[in-house]
Order: sequence, then C-alpha cells, then structure tokens
Amino acid sequence: MKKYFAFFVAIFLVGFAISDMAFAAEEKPLTLIYQSVYPKGHFRFKMNEEILDTIEAQSKGRIKFDRHYTEPVSQKEALNALTRGAIDMLVAYPTYYDGKIAIGDWQQMPANARNANDTYELTVAGPVADIMDKVYTKYAKVKYLTCTPVAPYNFQVAKKSKKIRTFEDFKGMKIRSAGGSASIALKMMGAAPVMTIGGEYYQAMQTGVVDAGLMTTYSLQQYRLWEVADQVVDPPLVGYSTAFMWISVKAWNKLSPDQQSMFLKIARSKELWDKWVNIHEQEQDGAIIAEAKSRGVEFYVLPEKEAEKMYKATMPVWDWYVAECEKQGTGAEAREVKKLLLDRFYGTKK
Repeated sequence: MKKYFAFFVAIFLVGFAISDMAFAAEEKPLTLIYQSVYPKGHFRFKMNEEILDTIEAQSKGRIKFDRHYTEPVSQKEALNALTRGAIDMLVAYPTYYDGKIAIGDWQQMPANARNANDTYELTVAGPVADIMDKVYTKYAKVKYLTCTPVAPYNFQVAKKSKKIRTFEDFKGMKIRSAGGSASIALKMMGAAPVMTIGGEYYQAMQTGVVDAGLMTTYSLQQYRLWEVADQVVDPPLVGYSTAFMWISVKAWNKLSPDQQSMFLKIARSKELWDKWVNIHEQEQDGAIIAEAKSRGVEFYVLPEKEAEKMYKATMPVWDWYVAECEKQGTGAEAREVKKLLLDRFYGTKK
C-alpha cells in the first residue's frame, strides 16, 4: 500500500512540476524589438516612449520592448527590415519610404490640416488611419498603429534676405526643403527649392545658399536658426507633420486579441495625443518663440487672402501624390485620402 501511495505521490509531483514549467513558459514575456530612426531623447518623439511604457505597464510584464534608436537598421532600410521581421516595431517619417509606398506622403503635403485636432480625428482615429492600415498591411506586411504629432512646417527667413509680406515675395527665393512633395510645392510657389539635411541648414542660411527654409518652429532652437534668421512666416504650408508607428504583421499575430486591442487603444489615445500636442505647442514651442522674439525674430502671419494664394498655388502637389500612388496600385486610396483631408481643411465636409 505504501508503495502505491509513494508511486501516486511521485506522479503528482511530476505532474505538478510539468504544469509549473508550462505556466512559467506561458508567462515568459514577449519581447519586441523596437526601433526609432530618431535619436533617443528627441523632444518630438517622447510620446512614442510613453506609448511603449504604458503598454509594458498594462501588460503586467507580459510584453517588453527592446528599444533601439538610429540602429540597428539604417533609416532608409528600416521599413524593409520591419517587413522581413528583423525588427518588430518602427517609428519613422513615411516619406522616407515613398519610393515603395507613397500613401503616407499626405503628412508632408500642403494644406493637409488646419490643426492638430483635425489630424487626430482623421489620421489617428478616423478613415485616413483605416486606409493607412489597409495599404501598409497589403504592400509591406506591417500594420499602421498610429501617427504621433510632430509640428507644422512654416518658413524661416534669413537676416540677409528680403522679408515676406505677400505671397508674391516668395518668388525667386532659394528655400530649403527636404525634397519630394515639399520641393514640388516650393516650385509651384515660384521659389527655387534647395535640398539640405537639418545639420546643413544653419550654414546654408548663414552663407546665402538659401534665403529661407521650410521647417518647423522648433528648428529655431534645435539648429540655432535664431542666430541667422530674423523672420518666421505663418500660416504653415504643411499644416501638420507626423511620424508613423508600425508593427510587423508577424509580431502582431503573436499578440492575443486582448493585447492587440490594448496596443490600438493606447497608441490611438486622444488623451495622450492632446497631452503631447499641448507639451509641443505650449511648453516647448511657446518657450522657443519667446526666446526667438527676445533675439529680434519677427513672427509674421500672411493676410488671409495671401495665404489662400499660397495654398491654391500648391494644390497641384496633391495630383502628384495621387499619380505616384497610382504607379504603386493605390490610386483609389490616395484619391480618398486627398478628399478627406482637403474637405476638412476647407471646411466642406459632406
């Protein structure tokens, strides 16, 4: 009898150990490799960090992020790496990959938004977001989680250059741009686009290589442009630029339905969006504008009629956007994005 009892106890203990091991294996956290193509601590990409922090906290240790910045993959190859599964999540500007997928170029188009709230309602929690997810999933095997707020793009004018008072004053100016749709828009304004990277912007303005630049207000501090520029011109040509956050389909499918729902809820949180827009506009840009003014920089707003001339002149860039997407098989989606954004911009929602 004792032998039988000992046998059953042994079986029980073995079974308990096996179930304990299975439970431990089940509870082993899922670690996702995350890359941002921007330096760690860049003040326009801290919302992305809060998204990751919140997911880790709410998952109660079941999900962890192995975080990387500007590596292990180069900026230009990062989306391909995400598609292949070499990394699991990515934050970058979609315009870096428009040769493969141009649908995301709306974020650097003229008249794409009047304000950050319009951007949220359409491109984070609305129909433009749905189109982004559909296209990126089909053509790159990555899911569009969200876009995060960066900034509008206005103009900074060099101290050596004539000042802008009307739309006509842009004609003939050499204006810095990042290429693509921005350069095309500047040509349509009668200006000459000059492509420079951010690190070359100060010297280009200082030496007269450019007369002005299409850039964000925070570049006044980031690149110390307030030393070589004495005018900022609004309204912004690009109403609101954003960074995209994607996750590979392979990584997405490793998540349970509850975890997938949690990812989307956190990444698309209106509360989080509003918090960071306020930080960008009030705490960051507000202080930068105050400092710039103390240094003699004029903040000038084009009269409404002159601003409308600017937007009207650059409207054909949207046709270029659609044409580029047509080549990639996403023309119908691009036309819908164009309609949604421009209807909202001009207040003709139907």
